[in-house]
Amino acid sequence: MEMGSRVKTGKIKPEGEIYTCPSCGYNDGFHVSFKVEDNTRKADIYLICPNCHSRFRIGWQADLPKV
Repeated sequence: MEMGSRVKTGKIKPEGEIYTCPSCGYNDGFHVSFKVEDNTRKADIYLICPNCHSRFRIGWQADLPKV
């Protein structure tokens, strides 16, 4: 379980255009969430289905600016 969900975070293979939820078939894109790693300036990017709220990792990371 991650990010407040009782459901395990799934994985999506990064290929083509990514807009369809593999869990429910919703095909109008995803919300995006970030999980910041402790003591780093990196954040893992998660995709969240607006319809069924399933969460997915795709292997993307964001470099956070130094503030």
